[in-house]
Amino acid sequence: MIFVNRVKELDKIDRDKSKLLVIFGRRRVGKSALIMQSQLRSHDGPKQYYSQAIEGPESVQIGQLCQDIAPLIPNVQVPSWSDFFQLLALVKEPSLLALDEFPYLVKSQPSLTSILQKFIDHDCPPNLRIVLLGSSQTMMHSLFLSSHSPLYERAGEILHIRPMNYRHFCEAKSMDPLQKENFKRYALVGGVPRYWDFIDQSKTLLEIAESLYFENSARLESEPDRLLKDENLVGEQAKFILELVGRGVRRPSEMASRMAIKQTSLSKPLEALIHASLLTREVPFGESVRTTKRTLYTIVDPVLSFWYSVYSPHRTLWTRYSSEQKSKLLHDHASQVFEAEFRRLFHDGCRYWENELEFDCVRYADGTGKKIIISEVKFKVLSPPESHAIEKQLEDNFDRSKLAEKYQAAFEVIDLGKGLHQLAVAT
Repeated sequence: MIFVNRVKELDKIDRDKSKLLVIFGRRRVGKSALIMQSQLRSHDGPKQYYSQAIEGPESVQIGQLCQDIAPLIPNVQVPSWSDFFQLLALVKEPSLLALDEFPYLVKSQPSLTSILQKFIDHDCPPNLRIVLLGSSQTMMHSLFLSSHSPLYERAGEILHIRPMNYRHFCEAKSMDPLQKENFKRYALVGGVPRYWDFIDQSKTLLEIAESLYFENSARLESEPDRLLKDENLVGEQAKFILELVGRGVRRPSEMASRMAIKQTSLSKPLEALIHASLLTREVPFGESVRTTKRTLYTIVDPVLSFWYSVYSPHRTLWTRYSSEQKSKLLHDHASQVFEAEFRRLFHDGCRYWENELEFDCVRYADGTGKKIIISEVKFKVLSPPESHAIEKQLEDNFDRSKLAEKYQAAFEVIDLGKGLHQLAVAT
């Protein structure tokens, strides 16, 4: 699979000349590949050394690191992190040291952040550059973006690597982005590049879904547990919330009722899931998170969404379903992803709902803040008469909505062809 996108990130890495660079993002999103690609682009750059941290006692972690970067430092016994950085201070040749899963090291030895701060501030040789990578978004935030951390403001660049979009998926897999079946494939794996490797284009969509989720030792069967573990979201509460949201229970009051707890008890786990990018908070277009009570929670990532809305509720009965039943579940999931991907095309694109009315996407039409565009998104090809009828219904619904009291509106119907075309050219 070819390396795609990440142009802005690579440019930032190339321009940054600081002693410390930080890269974080969820597991398998391409952090290590980004560093390797940066090195490939730099023919006359520093020699690169890479080490993947392991979970374990401090002595074992230091031993593994020293083994991984053996040519960079003298072959001597290294009993502590202070001794390790004393050896790094002796480096003369231009070098880049990438330490992956840095949070593992800090968990074993919390004082490592202070030791590293001293090294960066006073002892780091001019030819050495350190890159720290981590999958725990919560912990990387606390280590580098919290003013209470010793490493606060020590990094020249802090790059948050996010999942890519449908266009990049098709580029990496050499697929036609205008084909409906290819979008359905994307809906099974989302924008995480490592998952793309699991797509075998010689298999049918149903075969791919079963190999990813439903077969024994399926590729993504345990992925939610890994993501929750990365974010240190232990216990059952976070899992219960994701299960409920995946099954359509999206309001905090209803979650609390289902879990038989007070709604106030949900505040911390919901915030933790949002901070870890596992959930997102939705409010209707034009309303504020701080003032509205009409709040819904959504699983944005297609893999997690599939896991909790399709795999978990149906795994027991999956083998009894007909091919038609299975295909419908896959289609309905892809339809939801299609709608969400369309909203992502616009920085202000939001759903809107009130009473019995709902609009798939509402966004501002211009900078005046008085005109909006309301979109209805359909995961199928529509004839002109069908599109016209849907557009007329949009107009009628808008006239009955509270939005009509504030805005002038234009309307559009995005069917499969129009939507795929827009997603195919998205940056």
